[in-house]
Amino acid sequence: MKSDIIAQDNRLTTARYELSLVEKRVFYYIIKEVRKNYSIGRRDLFDNLVLNIKISDLAKDTNLNERETEVKKGLRSLRLREFEWDNGLHEKDEDYEWLVCGFINYATIKKGVAEVEVSKKLMPFLVELSSQFTPYSLTVAMSLKSKWSQRMYELCQKWQGTDGFRMSIKDLRKSFVLEDAYKEYGSLKLKVLDVAKKELKKLYDVGQCDVYFEYSEEKNGRSVETLRFKLFRKNTLNVKTTNDMLLELIPVFRALYNTDKMPKNDVFIKDVLLQLQKYPSLIEPLNTRIREILATGVKDDTARYVRFILNEDILNYTEKPTKPKGGKVSEKEKQPNDAMIDILGLANSKTV
Repeated sequence: MKSDIIAQDNRLTTARYELSLVEKRVFYYIIKEVRKNYSIGRRDLFDNLVLNIKISDLAKDTNLNERETEVKKGLRSLRLREFEWDNGLHEKDEDYEWLVCGFINYATIKKGVAEVEVSKKLMPFLVELSSQFTPYSLTVAMSLKSKWSQRMYELCQKWQGTDGFRMSIKDLRKSFVLEDAYKEYGSLKLKVLDVAKKELKKLYDVGQCDVYFEYSEEKNGRSVETLRFKLFRKNTLNVKTTNDMLLELIPVFRALYNTDKMPKNDVFIKDVLLQLQKYPSLIEPLNTRIREILATGVKDDTARYVRFILNEDILNYTEKPTKPKGGKVSEKEKQPNDAMIDILGLANSKTV
């Protein structure tokens, strides 16, 4: 049976937060519902989202008599949590934007079902699939029993399309809100990293997870400062199409060029995506080449080198259309795949 695939905006995936298992499961359901019912549009066109979730789905690992208590605790905590964002500009800039809002507005429980409302202010960050997003399997996310496994799974999926990534211990602690916990690296390794590694590998081995990781340590003297994560994926779970490979490239480009805070880079990447959509034969070789480059690790000149490739091999690529017997190019041959453009959120994009 095909897994449910949901997508989470990278600003939420990489945000600094720590959610309990119940909170995270609520969040996964929110994301799936948003994907199903909303599309990209003006930020002021969103309404608050109300959804209903069975208590048994949120606390399936909990004793039957304690489920409602655990779910109440999780919903109460989630309502008090804040999501904070700004657009990266200086506070004195006239275009500066700042937002703080709760993850949910309210929650009720009746007859074994929780009703949850999500603020319309949070909706744009859940809906924007045109740029920064991390695809991952809802089935896997919901089945994980450790919150550290959930967070590591999200990180692994953020780097889909690559063979791995590097992350400093400092950044890992900050992302997982662990500055004041597991202060000794040995404790962090035992209680967080190895727990996540073991659970993901166990599910991977029985075909219930699409990725697991191994990691190595980079030391400065006797102190471990950085971790290098090696990712392993099951190619047999799905046969990759060119669309799959294109979707894999998007979060890589977004991370390399910091498109959230650099509008010119955002325009550049959208131009590249439109060109790839126009000439899909370019996608697979580019995907392979980018994977090979990133497999050696991201270096100071990686972004510049990849930009050169994108300019020379993609943006400057031209192909003479094949004329039918009548001598005219059909409208179908002129147009890229409309459905895929909608998925990427590029329908209204303009090139410069």
